[in-house]
Amino acid sequence: MPDAQEKSDPPAEDKVLISGRVRASVRKRMKIFAAKNDVNLQDLLDAALDEYLTKRKA
Repeated sequence: MPDAQEKSDPPAEDKVLISGRVRASVRKRMKIFAAKNDVNLQDLLDAALDEYLTKRKA
C-alpha cells in the first residue's frame, strides 16, 4: 500500500525550463527549507507553484 507521500506526488511529466527572479531572502529560505527537508530546489519550487495555483483554481 503506498504511503501518504506517494499518494500526494503529482504524476510524472516532462519538465520544462522557466526563468524568473526571486528576492535573495526568498532563495535563502528555499535553500534552508530544502536542506532541512531533504528535497531539491527544483521539486520545492514545482510543489510551491502547484500549491499556489491550485489554491487559486488556476
